[in-house]
Amino acid sequence: MRSIVVTVIAVFCVVLSVRANTVIPTEFRDVVKDASLIVRGRVTDVRSVSVPGTGIESIATLAVESVVKGQASGFVYVRMPGGEVGRSRVVMVGVPTFHPGQRAVFFLRSTGTDSSYRPVGLTLGIFRVQAEPGTGRAVVTPPLVGGLTDARSGPAVRGDVRRRLMPVQDFESLVKLVMASTVGQAVIRGAR
Repeated sequence: MRSIVVTVIAVFCVVLSVRANTVIPTEFRDVVKDASLIVRGRVTDVRSVSVPGTGIESIATLAVESVVKGQASGFVYVRMPGGEVGRSRVVMVGVPTFHPGQRAVFFLRSTGTDSSYRPVGLTLGIFRVQAEPGTGRAVVTPPLVGGLTDARSGPAVRGDVRRRLMPVQDFESLVKLVMASTVGQAVIRGAR
């Protein structure tokens, strides 16, 4: 009987310590605007470090293939919460994980403490580059951009076959178009 009571109390304590995350969708224009650096790159290394007062963080080293916004040299360091150091492992919902060889377009914001960056909105700031089935060309899943998408396509629907993968060069052109339209909107609003 005593072991049942102890088990019930232990389960109750575990349930109380569970937390929930709420993800609020962000407009693609805001992700572009908030990024101080936008690059296409390949992950060359991932390591985890223990940060006093913060916990464990993972640092991915990116070999820069192209720069869309900002300035970057050959390599960029991206920090994310979580990782594994020794016997300690921290996993956080919504935090992307990387493996050497993965390619993506990264929308990054400076950490302000060193020369590293963090993805804007964590997973919102990462568009993974993949090989298109059949052709093998580099493509990404396109974002929905209000006012810049085809008006005939209607509302976004999960699994919609009309939403096709986009070649990386077209995606980077779309990002530049969004950057130009965001600048134009800021000027118009400021003139009122």
